[in-house]
Amino acid sequence: MTIRITHQPGTDELAEIEAGLLAYNSQFMAIGELKSIGAFIEDASGKKLAGLTGSTVGNWLRINMLWVSEALRGQGTGTALMQAVEEEARRRGCLYAQVDTASFQARPFYEKQGYVVRLVLDNYPRVHQRFYLTKTL
Repeated sequence: MTIRITHQPGTDELAEIEAGLLAYNSQFMAIGELKSIGAFIEDASGKKLAGLTGSTVGNWLRINMLWVSEALRGQGTGTALMQAVEEEARRRGCLYAQVDTASFQARPFYEKQGYVVRLVLDNYPRVHQRFYLTKTL
């Protein structure tokens, strides 16, 4: 057995590890319930101006990424994306949502959406903090 370190894992390598983890997890949960979710705002040419990605599994929504271009910030775009995804998550049977964010990112925004900080990691990375938040849908 050898350990190979890489700074650029390939798509196939990532897929193989994910498949192994999903196979293991399937002993304990219905993997078929794990579904991606995304909401996007695009211009006429299809260029993304804002978007939210995540997944739902069981009764939980997981928000992975939320991005709003500078041109749309401060106009309620992030709130609209959050509401759209939370509504879809409810249709899928979700009762709860989770997200994490850094201290230089969007903690106040998520708190305005009703999310509550559950865990804080200090010095992540180095001088910032990482916040883990949840919300009852």
